[in-house]
Amino acid sequence: MEWFNNNVADKISKLITEIPHHMNTLHISFPYEYAVDAADLNWSDIYFAILYKYLDHRSAIEHARFQLEIDDYPQTVMDLACISSDEAIFPHVIHPYIDKLVDISGKNMCNAKDKIMYILLKWVYERDAGVDNFHFNDILDVAESIYHDFNFPESIARFASWRILPASMIEPDLGSVEKNKARLLEHWKQFLDEQQQRWCH
Repeated sequence: MEWFNNNVADKISKLITEIPHHMNTLHISFPYEYAVDAADLNWSDIYFAILYKYLDHRSAIEHARFQLEIDDYPQTVMDLACISSDEAIFPHVIHPYIDKLVDISGKNMCNAKDKIMYILLKWVYERDAGVDNFHFNDILDVAESIYHDFNFPESIARFASWRILPASMIEPDLGSVEKNKARLLEHWKQFLDEQQQRWCH
């Protein structure tokens, strides 16, 4: 993370102080194409996702090129879009541009954590469903790790904290492991549906 401008990093640090240092303990990343299809992304989202390695830093160039097609854009976006993929293997090549663009959209940084968490949980949920023939060993274990990484957000506790909930808060046993798991996955799906309405316009 040393390649990020100190002033921008300080600003972000103040806005997302609730995030623990062990973010992305499972080292999960997703493609830019997936992320931009899942939610409306701004530069704060891109910054956050790159900072914690949910996106490759070359995603910044992809996002700049995407913006050239749909928005009015500052010269910085044009400059970033013109960087070649070969040049982008060096993080220090793109960070000056990202720093400027995050300053422009800094008001959105407070939402970046929630939006990236939604994209991450959508990615994991769909991979378990067999997308791209890829499966996690135990999807609920993954959800629990994400719950810890994002500092125990209440919004996903219903399906991600089932192992640590007090007995009084656990939903009634449905009679089998499979049925209980299916209920948790249904809560997960409901969360994704709600967040899609929030982050896609």
